[in-house]
Amino acid sequence: MRRRSASAKGRCFPLLCPSGDELDQAVLQLHAAQEMKDFWAAARAVLHAALPVHFICMCLRPFALMPSTIFRERAPFASEDEFRRFQELSPIGAFLSARPGTLVVRLSDIIADLELQQSEFYRRFMLPCGDRYFACLNFWHSGHFQGLIGLHRTATQRDFTHADMVLLAQLHPHFDTVLHRILNLNRERAVRLSLEKLLVDLPMPTVLLDWDLRVAWHNRSAIDACAAWNLGPERAAREKRRSEIHFPAPLTAYCANFKATWNPCHHRLCSLTSPPGVYFSLESQPGLRALINLLQLDAAPLSMPMFLIRFEDNRPVFCSGNGENAHTAGLLSRLSPRERDVAWLVGQGFSNDEVALHLSKSILTVKRQLRSIYQKLNIAGRGRLTAMLR
Repeated sequence: MRRRSASAKGRCFPLLCPSGDELDQAVLQLHAAQEMKDFWAAARAVLHAALPVHFICMCLRPFALMPSTIFRERAPFASEDEFRRFQELSPIGAFLSARPGTLVVRLSDIIADLELQQSEFYRRFMLPCGDRYFACLNFWHSGHFQGLIGLHRTATQRDFTHADMVLLAQLHPHFDTVLHRILNLNRERAVRLSLEKLLVDLPMPTVLLDWDLRVAWHNRSAIDACAAWNLGPERAAREKRRSEIHFPAPLTAYCANFKATWNPCHHRLCSLTSPPGVYFSLESQPGLRALINLLQLDAAPLSMPMFLIRFEDNRPVFCSGNGENAHTAGLLSRLSPRERDVAWLVGQGFSNDEVALHLSKSILTVKRQLRSIYQKLNIAGRGRLTAMLR
């Protein structure tokens, strides 16, 4: 009996259920897949529940320049050369190149049985494994081949019938929807991780607090910035580099007080959501201040707002006292807090040995940070750095 199941995009997929609840459950597991290994396991369960097959394979190539990703129920190809030869000899590859967009096809529709048995492809790749018949579901995106799922049968299992091909055509939209969702999730994950890697290395100390006031994300320079707030800049500079962030309690209290008065219906009128946000500072730490913004994204209406905190170090040691103040401050903002401490001491005439002793660093660490400072400021050496700071 034919039934229909709905997908997330409003499409309806017909389902033939020769195996009853087993196929239904397998299709539900398929739609629950979030990773490619889960998709592969669910695809196998669906196809084994739907049809008798010898074994199943999957070959994905979502990007033309990337190597194929292969899943097989039997042993993988012995080498990359063997797989390349398989692709060159396969009648399926040539057929799909000539007829892009084909969703479901069987080998017997492409090549006559006698011609197949006389081919090198059959002798080399099918006969040793006991394969005689083959059908595949093909996946495309904007006219480009994305991959296929292949089903192999032995001679005793006979060729795929017309009813079998109809069932595969009905199952194809399920596979296609889940596969493209997983590929899109992987692309989004790659973008997010790339942006996180970029932000982690930025010199601007940045922290993201969730609505429960837990640190959801921070970059490396934020660790030292929070230490400067907690201990004072001088003491924090003398201590060794930390690996964990300790968010300042006064900033946590400020955000907690704001939460108590926040009105979600008027969040666009809130001072924290208006540019540039709200500055917060402590009398005990002159020159240190934090810019707080409330992020309420229209694209994520079901999520609670988050606090974006950016730390600034405006101590007068980083101002030259002349018309180049803004320019010099802008250049120094490229440095991490640790690099600023090194730059300031070098600008005061300290040698590398003295800087290392004062900041409890090794000589090699000071030299490495100086090289990084020169590169970020695009200057030749310590003479130019001293001139900038003075």
